Amino acid sequence: MGCVCLSTLILATTPYIKGFISPRRYIQGPGVLNYIGKFVRIYGKKALVFAGKTALSAIKDTVERSFKEYGLKAVYEVFRKECSWEEIRRLSKIADENNVDMIIAAGGGKALDTGKAVAMETDKAMIIVPTIASTDAPTSALSVIYTEPYPGEFLEYKFWPRNPDIVLVDTKVIANAPARYLACGMGDASSKIFEGSAVVQAGKGNFVWSEYEPEVKNPLRATYVGLQLCKITYEILTKYGVMAMEAVRNKKVTPALELVVEANILLSGLGFENAGLAAAHSIHNGLTILEKKMKPHQYHGELVTFGTIVQLVLENKPMDTIIEYMKWAHDVGLPINLEELGLANVTDEELWKVAEKATAPGETIHNEPFEVTPELVFSAIKVADSIGRKVAKLYPRKPYE
Repeated sequence: MGCVCLSTLILATTPYIKGFISPRRYIQGPGVLNYIGKFVRIYGKKALVFAGKTALSAIKDTVERSFKEYGLKAVYEVFRKECSWEEIRRLSKIADENNVDMIIAAGGGKALDTGKAVAMETDKAMIIVPTIASTDAPTSALSVIYTEPYPGEFLEYKFWPRNPDIVLVDTKVIANAPARYLACGMGDASSKIFEGSAVVQAGKGNFVWSEYEPEVKNPLRATYVGLQLCKITYEILTKYGVMAMEAVRNKKVTPALELVVEANILLSGLGFENAGLAAAHSIHNGLTILEKKMKPHQYHGELVTFGTIVQLVLENKPMDTIIEYMKWAHDVGLPINLEELGLANVTDEELWKVAEKATAPGETIHNEPFEVTPELVFSAIKVADSIGRKVAKLYPRKPYE
């Protein structure tokens, strides 16, 4: 019998191999930013620190004090809003010119995704400091790339061979951010149990790759714990989400807030990478083509919330399940219909374009355990919106603040 090379064996057996990935360290608690110098010094002496204007002003003094205490230096730069290849190249050039050892990205999902990209492009240590709990971007080995200018349209997912070296989450900083961001994080996290379950049911892969050659990424399958993390995430959100919103409205760190922050950032991040995504996030990607029309502007988690409702309709879930999800979403302030997404005057032609983008080749909607077409998605959007409008009259949406 002839020799079988290892690469051939891996390709042949990948459908039956399970995989799990995670960041090297996850650190959470009130005031942990005061110790950032202590945690990152193992990666070198100099860092490029960047964030949006608001986030940078919130953390700079604390980082400076901690860096001084541990003999570290930092170069500070303002992030220009969009996770685009243009911004990644700009910040990578600054990192190389200043000969830094590590990239510290702070802020929301787009800044953090940019930080991961810059760290990978420059081969530096990757330190992620979320100042809001609005998405599960911090823990993942993924950057979602958009076009310029901000707000850009979804361009592509870029997967990296490694997760962040450190994810540092100061819950005191999170508690002082606008409550809307926490709700958005819950909207993003709440989709994972539905998406992960669809992927596992369909026998499709997660975001753990067997190889990272150009254009070759063979996905592995979810471990048991991967899907269980999705379930735990949803249990925390439905049990403690309303209490956590009350905590951030009062700018206080409570046990409920700690749990929801952990669910939004760590558990949801581990869940989506290790269990996979399906329709909800593809609907989000489709909706991004209408972001400039949305009044007010909608965040990732708000679009994912509606995308989750569309997925439930696509999967023909019982009406009780859909209404239960909508009621929870309204309890924490999230949108459940197109009008609440700022699209009261959206046309069928525009929704058809959303459906086409959501079902484009490579979209995670094709991880559903059935064939999904633009026609099916268009119809599900219309039905989801109709149910959402009726539920909104019976269970009014609570304000974020």
